[in-house]
Amino acid sequence: MLSLRSFNKLLHRCLLFLTFILICFNEIIIYHVNRCSWQQIGCKVGNCTRVLLIADPQLLGLTYSKTLYSGLARFDADRYLRQTFKQALAFTKPHIICFLGDLMDEGNVASPEEFKSYVKRFQQIYRTDDDPRFKLFSPYYQRVHIPGDNDIGGENGEYISNLNVHRFEEAFTQEDIFDYGDNHLRFFKINRMLLDFTNPDRSNNVKHLRIGLSHAPILIGGGPLLRAIIKELDPHIIFSGHWHESRIFTHPDTKVVNFYEPGVRHFDLKAIKEQQHSYLEIMVPTASYRMGKTKMGIGYAVLVFRMMTRCPFRTGKRNMHYDYLSNGTSPESQHMESK
Repeated sequence: MLSLRSFNKLLHRCLLFLTFILICFNEIIIYHVNRCSWQQIGCKVGNCTRVLLIADPQLLGLTYSKTLYSGLARFDADRYLRQTFKQALAFTKPHIICFLGDLMDEGNVASPEEFKSYVKRFQQIYRTDDDPRFKLFSPYYQRVHIPGDNDIGGENGEYISNLNVHRFEEAFTQEDIFDYGDNHLRFFKINRMLLDFTNPDRSNNVKHLRIGLSHAPILIGGGPLLRAIIKELDPHIIFSGHWHESRIFTHPDTKVVNFYEPGVRHFDLKAIKEQQHSYLEIMVPTASYRMGKTKMGIGYAVLVFRMMTRCPFRTGKRNMHYDYLSNGTSPESQHMESK
């Protein structure tokens, strides 16, 4: 029969072992377990383009929280973002990674030294240049960065300084893409805070699948910015963030749908635009667990450009078909697909 001292020693060992198991599960195993529930999106044609969509990671800063535990909170949040990104990167093998704003939580109020430290942390979390797997399917590390209100300011009429805009562009957008290879994809940066968007090659837009990228939602806002976007860009689809939740918006019927169901959603972008005369926007949820949401995620889209050419005798007819397939990944998975 065990003595009380032996029983206590055994109990302590069991508690330490269980604690070790729980730490391993929550810090290592859980990421692989959640990944098993994600769904792949098949592509039967050779020109599919896989796009990873990351919204509102909001790296914690040094100003707003100065408690004894703020350092631990920053470390744990950064580690979570890094681990989920690694899992999403390995699962999706993206050709392009789009960051939809609010990369930092305090970028708009950071001192020059603090801003540099936030940029360094961001680059360490979302690093791909040393990943041999990413080099295989995206040798040029194609990325697009959209500024958010927490990066440069602008929420609720907040003043946006030229310094904030310049340092964000200098740190993140020097090598951002506009067109992607031979896949006829064209990305437009939309800045709702500045009521501005990129459109440097307007005459050739019609030849491309036009993708709008914005931090704040566009289709539900109305106003002159939306009218200008529809007139000048005429996008097939818009991706946005900001609300920290997942939604599907359509215009002009102003329909809003919560988007958390497991499964793959299909969207025929050509039919939506040319037959239904509508516009589609998909909002990506926050990638961080620190935003007070129980459902976090990373968006995953597969964009397909199909071109069919008929040549009866000496005449030819060319039809262009645009497909969009998307599948949200990360701890809470959301799935979309279009065709």
